[in-house]
Amino acid sequence: MPDISLKVLSDETQLEINKLIEAFSNLGIKKNHNDKISLFEKNILLKYLESKKKSSSDTLIVQRKTHSILNVSTIGGKNKSVPVEVRKKKTYIKNKDKNFFRKILKKNDIDKKYIHNTQKIELKKNDIQFVNLQKKNKFKVIDQDEKNKQPQKNIEVNFLNNRKRIKENKEHRSSFEEEKKDYHLTTFLHARQAEDDNDRAVETDKRNHNRVLKNFRKKKNNKHSYNGKNHKEEIRISNRNKKNIKKKNKPILLQQVFQKPESVINRDVIISNTITVSDLANKMAVKSSEVIKNMMNMGILGTINHILDQDTAQLIAEEMGHKVIIRRENELEESIMKDRDTGNNISIIRAPIVTIMGHVDHGKTSLLDYIRSTKTAFYEAGGITQNIGAYHVKTKLGAITFLDTPGHSAFTAMRSRGVQLTDIVILIVAADDGVMPQTIEAIQHAKEANVPVIVAINKIDKIDSDIKKIKNDLMKHNILSEEWGGENIFVSVSAKTGEGVDKLLSAILLQAEMLELKVVPTGMAEGIVIESFLDKGRGPIATVLVKKGNLNKGDIILCGFEYGRVKALRNQNGQEVLYAGPSIPVEILGLSQVPFSGDIVTVVRDEKKAREVASYRKEKSRETKLLNQNRINLENMFDSIKKNNISELKIILKSDVQGSLEAISGALLQLSTNEVKIKIVSLGIGGITETDASLALASNAIILGFNVRADSSAKKIIHAENLDLRYYSVIYDLLNEVKSAMTGLLSPEYKEKIIGLAEVRNVFKSPKFGLIAGCMVIEGIIKKNNPIHILRNNIVIYEGELESLRRFKEDVNEIRNGLECGIGIKNYNDMRIGDIIEVFEIKEIKRIL
Repeated sequence: MPDISLKVLSDETQLEINKLIEAFSNLGIKKNHNDKISLFEKNILLKYLESKKKSSSDTLIVQRKTHSILNVSTIGGKNKSVPVEVRKKKTYIKNKDKNFFRKILKKNDIDKKYIHNTQKIELKKNDIQFVNLQKKNKFKVIDQDEKNKQPQKNIEVNFLNNRKRIKENKEHRSSFEEEKKDYHLTTFLHARQAEDDNDRAVETDKRNHNRVLKNFRKKKNNKHSYNGKNHKEEIRISNRNKKNIKKKNKPILLQQVFQKPESVINRDVIISNTITVSDLANKMAVKSSEVIKNMMNMGILGTINHILDQDTAQLIAEEMGHKVIIRRENELEESIMKDRDTGNNISIIRAPIVTIMGHVDHGKTSLLDYIRSTKTAFYEAGGITQNIGAYHVKTKLGAITFLDTPGHSAFTAMRSRGVQLTDIVILIVAADDGVMPQTIEAIQHAKEANVPVIVAINKIDKIDSDIKKIKNDLMKHNILSEEWGGENIFVSVSAKTGEGVDKLLSAILLQAEMLELKVVPTGMAEGIVIESFLDKGRGPIATVLVKKGNLNKGDIILCGFEYGRVKALRNQNGQEVLYAGPSIPVEILGLSQVPFSGDIVTVVRDEKKAREVASYRKEKSRETKLLNQNRINLENMFDSIKKNNISELKIILKSDVQGSLEAISGALLQLSTNEVKIKIVSLGIGGITETDASLALASNAIILGFNVRADSSAKKIIHAENLDLRYYSVIYDLLNEVKSAMTGLLSPEYKEKIIGLAEVRNVFKSPKFGLIAGCMVIEGIIKKNNPIHILRNNIVIYEGELESLRRFKEDVNEIRNGLECGIGIKNYNDMRIGDIIEVFEIKEIKRIL
């Protein structure tokens, strides 16, 4: 028969090829997947598998479980019941040869009898020898020291011999017991019988040993041929043997013994930028109290939670004899940044990034709409731009990337971020409005970033436009046109008619050509977050402008405190793309959380390392905040006392995008005054949730939603608790309403207005009212219910109120100018002729911020 392959053999035996190879290796035959099997090898394998199958069927596994409850006393004095389950498992192997089993069993019984008989004979011999020894000692006259030593030695030798023989017999018997367990146990009943025989044998051995010892003691008590000292020695030996038997029966417990180190262990202590005293003590494996003692010796006071800087921690550790290893702050970040593919170093010309800046309502978005042939400005809330937008436009002359920035004063941070990204700044100035505050601010941002400025004078189609005035105003801020010998290009345009737009585009591309903007288009991408927001269906989304490299779908990115894998890329028109090159803005989906605007986006290789770097950045930011916490001093103490008298307007702010949230929160905090403080309890991106409503209820705050709405669960809480919820789409309206709310929190001003003066002409005494002043009204009206001042020599000596006002014994409410009256003043009896009574009223004046 020809040789067969392992695959054919596996089909015949219905076993896997790996198991067949393992079986061959057990038989001492080495085989691989491609080897052939001969008929002889096949027969050997089949016999081996058959024997293995039979041997496995002749086994019996017995399992026992016993349940009990253990009562454990606790610290409080109560008993705690703990359920205990004990599991026992025994395996019995069946042997078909019953005659063999009987032979083994008979042989075992014979060996048992023989062992017991020999043991008895040996013990009897020892007893006879001991008695003969005592008889001989009766008739021998020996020195007292020899008498005491000789029987003691003989007794010890005899007992040691007995112990040795008993031990050998037990070992011999245990070997037979093991053989019997391996071969003759067939069923559960046989197993139980064998177990009982074992127990019975151990008990009989103990009984025989005790009987021998008893007989031995009786003989010793009957014989008086040896002295008391020998008797004590024998008892001591027998007791020692008993103790040894007990000790052997007890289980040995493993106990770990602590060994105190003989010398001080010097450790390698890794220290980062900041570390607490307790963490430093743990790294040195010493108590915190020892570290504090060393700090006190060095003149530093602190507790276990005291934060140490790197230099101080190094001094303390080295003082205590340890080696310090300084950990670099950005070690992990540097390693991940080095492991990046930077491309083939072949540079190409890229599209210029142009930022459009200027004052609000000067036509920035309208001009961009004309270039892009869109109507973005028509759909914007309030007709103003409130977040930064990025657009890649392909013109006849070339491709340009535009960044549209808001012009409102609240969006200063957003405008400064736009300048940092850009290559060229287009400064839009309305011809009918001139240079405004945000125009000047844009010029300052451009100068700080050292970016060239192209001035576009918009709205030239209007009649009241004055281009020369604008040039003169810009000249004050060092923006000079080329016509007047400056470096800045001036272009007159109209976003409405399109006049001068082509000249502006050609001026941009000319400036870009002069700048020689080049970049490597291949390799791992790097960019910057322009805007970010939270989409309810898609999650965190960030608008990223790629600076260099190629951003592909599926890339692992690290972005500030966040990381993730790019799940999708969308261009400015909302269409999905597979990649984005330099100077192209795209929306990316797949980050862990919403990143901050201005964060650097970097493509890395390892997602695990990216997560570690992101978490390290968060931890570092938290440590920096802790390190820069305000220390308690006298100034802070007095400030905290003053704060108790200051009103607070608590706000929960939710916005649609990160840039708007940043701008609004900054503008709100600037509204704070010495009497009313704005406190933003919480701010975030996305809709108003149940958590926001609960927080507003707990902190007594108002909820402001900018281009977002509350969900159904949040609305229930808001309506039930009558919370203040306001929606806005224009930043002007939000700031104005917050100002009005702050005005309501201002403490009102009170002003005293003098309405009448009366001169004291005479003083009378009344039994009912006390002192009464006869007065002449010299100015205004004297009213009974108004407060008064009493002036003497033009100095206020008393402030109070009138008790009575009479005219010819009749009570009246008011007395006019030129009339006489009697006035009684409450709780005052020091009236003199010539005093002036001044009557006034208090008016409340509403304050305005």
